[in-house]
This record gives sequence, structure tokens and C-alpha cells, in this order.
Amino acid sequence: MVNEKNIQKLNTLKVILQTINQVTDLDKMLQSVLNELIHLMDLKTGWIYFIDPDGNFKLVTDYELPPALSYKEKRYMCEGDCWCIDRYHDGRLDKAANIIECKRIEDAIENDYGDTEGVTHHATIPLKAGNEKFGLLNVASPNKLKFNEEELALLESVAIQIGTAIKRLNFMNREQKRAHMFQKLGEVSTSLHGDRNENYRLEYAASIIQIKFQYDQVMIECNERVHEENKTSSEEMTTFTQTFQLGETTGKITISNPILDDIDQLIIEQLSQHLAIIFEHARLNQKGHELALIQERNRLARDLHDSVNQLLFSLMLTVRGTKEMTEDEDIHEMLNYMQELSQDALKEMKALIWQLRPQGLEEGVVCALVAYGKVLGLKVSVDVQGVGELPSIMEECLWRIGQEALNNIKKHAETTEVCIEFNRDKKNVEMNIHDNGVGFNIENGQHSPSLGLKSMRERADLFGGNVVIQSVSGKGTLLKVSLPMAKTYVDTLSVK
Repeated sequence: MVNEKNIQKLNTLKVILQTINQVTDLDKMLQSVLNELIHLMDLKTGWIYFIDPDGNFKLVTDYELPPALSYKEKRYMCEGDCWCIDRYHDGRLDKAANIIECKRIEDAIENDYGDTEGVTHHATIPLKAGNEKFGLLNVASPNKLKFNEEELALLESVAIQIGTAIKRLNFMNREQKRAHMFQKLGEVSTSLHGDRNENYRLEYAASIIQIKFQYDQVMIECNERVHEENKTSSEEMTTFTQTFQLGETTGKITISNPILDDIDQLIIEQLSQHLAIIFEHARLNQKGHELALIQERNRLARDLHDSVNQLLFSLMLTVRGTKEMTEDEDIHEMLNYMQELSQDALKEMKALIWQLRPQGLEEGVVCALVAYGKVLGLKVSVDVQGVGELPSIMEECLWRIGQEALNNIKKHAETTEVCIEFNRDKKNVEMNIHDNGVGFNIENGQHSPSLGLKSMRERADLFGGNVVIQSVSGKGTLLKVSLPMAKTYVDTLSVK
């Protein structure tokens, strides 16, 4: 007849197995199983370590640790080395075993951390499922120096069940995390495809990714622009970087966090692809706006040429014909004045049409300024340092500033010689326009009353740049323009 004690043990073992197979919370399962196991085997204490492939360990649960092992909130159970973990890590410990001596208990006795309650030895059992290992189960009891074969077999059986449950729960948790992370990815993608200001999409992307995924650091680089979002953290960081490229859009996303696993890496790879699509779409959308504006300017230029320009030309012909119909000197003088006015108006109209549709801007801002100088009757020499494509709206800004400068030289400098220096590197683009004309006096820091010079400064300000004017009466004028390449800018094409 089976005695009551054995029946109780079988029932307890049944409860342990049911707990292992039914509980979905890993921490709760480990604590419950450890408690039942200690009671089943009439032991006093136990603890479980998780150990990663690098040998780093973590105390995940314990039961009734004696004061010596609980000293300073279990500090010495959570740090330092010990024989069972060393043997587990180097492969010598692959089944349930008696540990003749316990280094942590010896250290506790030697340093007088407290009462060990008679615990001097413990059994240690690896937690594993097949070839996959997870950690160690340790159990002990006062004055118990050795566990018999039956006890070790029971411990190993329970440990295998625990290892199988850990593998199952890890898989389930991974799938839950994967589903959760892809849900967040969808939310981020939807937000980034929304109606956002194109100029602040980089900052918004870094911010929304950090908020949704709760990463400590998110840095996005795209076409020489960079933005980073940081949370204050003193923990050691793991970093993962993924580059992306689509069309003329190139960049990378860098994520730093205390923990990044393979699911995080997959999400970051997916994020990089979404960012490439979003930023390339934004670039093409911006290009479309610019082309639409250029088309509208071309339409205005054609209309002015076909209407007002032709009317002015007809007026000149009419005045010339009228002069031949009279010999009255007063009328001749009046008609000559009208002819001069119409000629000046026709020149102004041609210049205005050229400004609306600058020839040569498609070949670069320097070529456009040289061509415009010829229209004004100026001889423009150039010195270009550094090569590379500029954003079209930045070219537009430099073109409008240079255009205003050349107009001022034509009207006020009393010279036809102009020098343009152009320098571009990864951080800045600089344009200097110098003439050796009559110059003018301007105090340092004083805003010029000229509407044209104020307009130049306003255009540069929109790019985070600046315009400096140096001029001395009789010695010419130097206009220095500097724009940062990585600065967030707004659409300067709308500035009149």
C-alpha cells in the first residue's frame, strides 16, 4: 500500500507540473515552482539563476534565504563568481549534482554577513531544454551535506520541466513582443505619412520613434541633415545602426538602448526602409512644388512677353512713326522723351522677364549669375571652390541674393567689374560678391535702410545663415553670404 507521505509527494509533484504547464507569467511560475519544490522535498531554501552565453548571471527568484545570503538586500548573491556558475559556464555542469562546498556561503561565514541557519552545502541543477541552457536551480537545507540519487533524479526531472516551460514562455513572449513592435511600427509609419511640414519631418521622425518604442537614444541622418533625441540614462548602452538609400535619399538610423535583441534589430531594419520611402517621397513632393512654382513663373514670363512687352514695343514704333509725321520741335522733343521712356520700360520689362525665368539656373547658381551679369552689362569673373549639388531652394536663395547684389552694382557702384567667389563644403556654402566701385559708408551692425539689402538678410535668415556687407566709400563693396548645409530651412521661394 502506498503510504500517505508518498501520495502527498505525488500530489505536490502534480501541482508543480500543472503550474509549469499552465502559468504564463515566467517570474510567477518560477517562484511558485520553487516554493512547491522546497516543500515537497522538506528543504529549507532555494534560488534560481538565469545565465546568458557570456556567463553573466541574474538572481531571478529565491525562497527563504538565510540572513547570511540575504545580507544587504542579497547583494552578494547577485555579484561575484562562484563554483557552480563557473562549472555551468565552462560546460562541466550538465546534470544535477551535489556541490560539496559553496563559495557564497563560505564568504558569508568568513565575512560575518549573518546567520547561515546551518546551510553549508547545496545541490545545483542546470535548467535546460534540449541543447538550450537557461541557468541553475539551487536548493539546500540545514546540515544537509549530500543529496541522494533519488533526490537528484527528482530535481533533474523538475529542472527539465522548468527548462521546457522557460523555452515555451520565451517563445511566446518573443512572439508577443514581435506583434507589439510591428503594431508600433505601423503607428509610426502612419504618423510619418501624415500631413506634416516637410521641413521638420526629420525631427518629427526621431521624436515619434523614441516615444513609440521607448528607446533611450534615436539619431537619424538624412542627406547631410542630422537630428537626435535623447533620454537621460546612466546605463550602459547597446547600439545598432542601419543605413538606407532610395533614389537621391541616403541616410542612416542609429538606436541606443540598454537592451536590443534580434527583434529590435529587425524593427530598426524595417524603420530604415520606411524612412527611406518617407524622405524620398518628401523630397519628390518638395521638388514637385518647386517645379510647379517654376512653371508658374515661366507662364508669367510668357504672358508679360506676349502682352506688356509687345505693347511697349508697339508704343516705340508708334512714337517713331509719329515723329516722321510732324516737324514741330516741341512735339519732337515730347516724342523723343516718350521714346526714351518706352525704351527704358522695355529694358526693365526684359530684365523682369529674365528674373522670372533665369536662364542658366539649371546649370548652377554661378552660371546663372554670370549670365545675368551679362544682361546687365557687367563683366563677372568667378572663383569656385568645392563641388556638389545644392538643394534647389538653397540655390534659389543664393540666386535671389546674388541677383539683388548685381542689380545694386549696376545701379550704384559705377563699375562694370564684379568678382564672385563660391565655396561649398559639407557644413556650409559661402558666396562672396565684390566690386571695386564707389562704395558707401555703413556702420558696423547697423541695418541698411535699403529694402534690397534687408531682403537679402531675410532670405539668409530663413536658412539659419547670414549676410555681411563691408563697404568703404571710394574702395568698393564686399557682400558675404554664408548658409549652413545641415540647417532645417523653410521654403524661401515664397519670399518676395
